[in-house]
Amino acid sequence: MLLLKYLLMATGASLLLAAAIILVHDLYLLLKVRREEPAEGEVETAGALEPARPIRWRLGLRLAILAVPPVLIALSILVIPSGSAGIRVSQISGPLPGTLYPGVHAVTPMIDSVVLYNIRESVFTAAASDDPKKKPEGLRSQSKEGLNVSLAVTVRYRLDPNQLYKIHTSLPELVGEDVVAPVVTSAFRELTTNYSIRDLFAGKRDEVRQIAAGRIAKRLSADGIVVKEVILRDVQLPAEYARGLEAMLLKEQENERLTVELEAKEKEVKVAQMEASSQRDIAIKEAEGQAQAKLLDSRAESERQKLLAEAEEVRIRRVASANSEKMRLEAVVLKENPMLIQKIIAERLSDKVQIMMIPADVKNFFATDVLRSAMTGHSAQ
Repeated sequence: MLLLKYLLMATGASLLLAAAIILVHDLYLLLKVRREEPAEGEVETAGALEPARPIRWRLGLRLAILAVPPVLIALSILVIPSGSAGIRVSQISGPLPGTLYPGVHAVTPMIDSVVLYNIRESVFTAAASDDPKKKPEGLRSQSKEGLNVSLAVTVRYRLDPNQLYKIHTSLPELVGEDVVAPVVTSAFRELTTNYSIRDLFAGKRDEVRQIAAGRIAKRLSADGIVVKEVILRDVQLPAEYARGLEAMLLKEQENERLTVELEAKEKEVKVAQMEASSQRDIAIKEAEGQAQAKLLDSRAESERQKLLAEAEEVRIRRVASANSEKMRLEAVVLKENPMLIQKIIAERLSDKVQIMMIPADVKNFFATDVLRSAMTGHSAQ
């Protein structure tokens, strides 16, 4: 549409220029001929002058009339750029309700005009400065104690396109300077008097910003201005108070550091006590374990000795029983076979008895005496 508009404007301008050129050219020729006419008393030379061409008024008028429609059509085409919005203003009835958004719109040429507004986000900034040589651009306010403070504030806002008719009819043209700035200044000045200077500087700084942002947004929304964000960038204190506050804050920081170190040392002591207690518990448990182990070892040794004694007793009984059974059996055998007595005695006394020659007619004289003495000795036992 912009190309069409420019083509129509170029066409209309070309036709108007052509009409002007024709009329100027014809007028020039007419004046030239009149300057070359002979004065009174002079003889006119035949054929020296050409007759003057009449001015082509009708042709120029036709070209001008032909130029009017393209120009009017071009003027009726309105293109609102991105980031802007417009209000239609009639020369007859004044501003018309409704917002013209970015795009192509048709207006009545020579009657309607459009006032454009920037609907992009804008920024209002107030910088804090304590230098008396500089122009004070920040928000000068007072704290609860009556001390002067300078606030560096930034407000991001934009015009509500749906309320451009209200903005156009009720607000001044410089919205940022004439509307936003007074509202922001008033909101912070009313609020800072409820807070001490220390709270403004550190303790409740964000709280002040949030409350001020709510008040600013509420006031400006009634005028069709949308507040996006309120930023409290800096708070500058009086020089003397700033030095005193800085010293106090440094002292508090030092106290906090000492407190942290003390807590750290207390924790180290507690850790050492816990470690010592843990070591003591471990030692006690180890001693108890060793005592328990010794007790178990003694019980085991006692049980072992008891078992060994019982085993020895059983062994002795068994051996005695075996010997008794053996002797019983030997007695039975000897009783059945008396001749074996000589053999047994000979085996037991073989290392002590010398071989003797006995007469053959003495029958069993030695065996009888030996058997009698052996039986006597066994009975005595």
